[in-house]
Amino acid sequence: MFEFLTTSKDTTDPLASAKSVSVWLRQLPALDVIGRQQHVMRAFDGMRLSRKPIDPARVQAIQFLDAALGTDRRQLIKQYVENAETGPKLAERLWQAIYEMAQGFMHAYQASLEEGLSQQGNARWKPLIPLLFTRHTHYAGTDAKLRVFRYERWIPAKWAELHRSFLRATELGVERVPTTLTGAVPNATAWTMEQEYLYTLLVHQLNTGNMTPGELDWACSQLRAWSRRLALDAVPRSPEGFFVDIAGRTGLQRRTGNDSGSMLRYLDTSPLADQIDRAIASLRHAESTDLGPAGPINQQRIAILEKVRPSVAPNVLADLRRDARIACKVSARVRIGLARVCHELGAKDVGDGAPEGGGEQIEVYAVADTPRARRPAHDENDSLVASLASFSDPMWQVKDRSVAGLRIAASGGIGQSLALGGLVAVRQSDVSDWVLGVVRRMNKVSNEEVEAGVSIIAERFVPVTLHTKRDPREDMGFVVNGIDVGTLGARFDGLYLPPPSRPDKPLSVKTLIVPTSEYSEGRSVVLMTGRSIYTVALRHLVEQRAEWSWATIQILEKKSRV
Repeated sequence: MFEFLTTSKDTTDPLASAKSVSVWLRQLPALDVIGRQQHVMRAFDGMRLSRKPIDPARVQAIQFLDAALGTDRRQLIKQYVENAETGPKLAERLWQAIYEMAQGFMHAYQASLEEGLSQQGNARWKPLIPLLFTRHTHYAGTDAKLRVFRYERWIPAKWAELHRSFLRATELGVERVPTTLTGAVPNATAWTMEQEYLYTLLVHQLNTGNMTPGELDWACSQLRAWSRRLALDAVPRSPEGFFVDIAGRTGLQRRTGNDSGSMLRYLDTSPLADQIDRAIASLRHAESTDLGPAGPINQQRIAILEKVRPSVAPNVLADLRRDARIACKVSARVRIGLARVCHELGAKDVGDGAPEGGGEQIEVYAVADTPRARRPAHDENDSLVASLASFSDPMWQVKDRSVAGLRIAASGGIGQSLALGGLVAVRQSDVSDWVLGVVRRMNKVSNEEVEAGVSIIAERFVPVTLHTKRDPREDMGFVVNGIDVGTLGARFDGLYLPPPSRPDKPLSVKTLIVPTSEYSEGRSVVLMTGRSIYTVALRHLVEQRAEWSWATIQILEKKSRV
């Protein structure tokens, strides 16, 4: 108790000095990262609300705290990316904790920087100015990374704030001064304000909408290391690459040949693209020689780097879209997630195209290679009027489409449950049937509007009821309508995709989409139709996500229902 009384002075203002913050940190819960974050946020709030001036001693305390919490930040990000797909509520809490901490440090460094710039003649403040610029920009990069995790984009005012800070640093000639934190580990890497600024610009280039938080986290770590060799130039080195208007309100833009101005700075990303190419070649070599557990990891990293390269390469030589897109304005109905697709499109919607009485979908669709009849598409110029006439709630809209994909948009905040790799069913108002697709690209235009690129995997699909298969027991078996009820285990829903499925690289085999928790290769399940009972085995995966698994099937047995 007496020890608590003697340290109360430190706890009321832990950010008064490096010594006080060191004592305070030792009192915080060592194993509760979220709890420590909450204590830190209260300390920042106390600093903002107090009228005590910011002096060099307080700046040293902020730096010490910054260095001490590096491990906490890395752990929170690691936990976030691990739970982003499987535990959305926990992931949201973790994201918020990281975001609040980044904002707390950003505001603390901003306030310190403003005080330091007002006392430029003070010898105690002068050596602190480069580091304050660098760390403030570092947390702008953290904010950018967190936004990209959720496919969000900065508003113009945020860009203007970042550019003003960089412009001020260049006016003072401190943008290329190497800095390290007080309390950092020995031999810590020194960073300049320009390097942090460039990293922040490049992080936004990764907002392509086709990478998961885990993939983005790894890509950002590589980008951070490789971008240290880059520099901004007042005069371009080549006709290719990027430029940024440091007096503007946007980020990096590709050069077009017409860009010029005294406030433009040019970025040649050739060294970065070369580094990516070397990394891909190295991983492919390792993949061909290492057949152990590292093989799948190398494949995944190659796929990530191949997604990153077009967004940062100095030139883009080819159109990445495989099929021509047609712009349109068509309202649509959208169902998100395997469970909802199965529940809402069961007998009423998708079943409309099935044989009467819930007939032999597996066999009928296997030989019916021609697509089902479709309503003729409306004239694209008049499709909005027709769409509104067909659907009373035009909150979902198809903005463009091709043979193999759609770009869908949601307004009014209804698209927040969309996620990369999510399963969606879409019914366009000018087309008669539903199509099944996978979200391959995300773009959060605002808090109210979300866009997604959907790859179509099936134009014909049937919700089915499946049962796990039990071994028969003589004392428990009884037959109802030709079914030995004793062999039926737990029930779950799935989607049957008759061949050929997927317009791009069509599959000629029968496939099922089932919950991932129910999939294991070789597992036998019972599938019942109106006239028959099938025992099918789940075979190799076509694609797997946290929620759903798409697998080929083999029919092991067929019995007629009595």
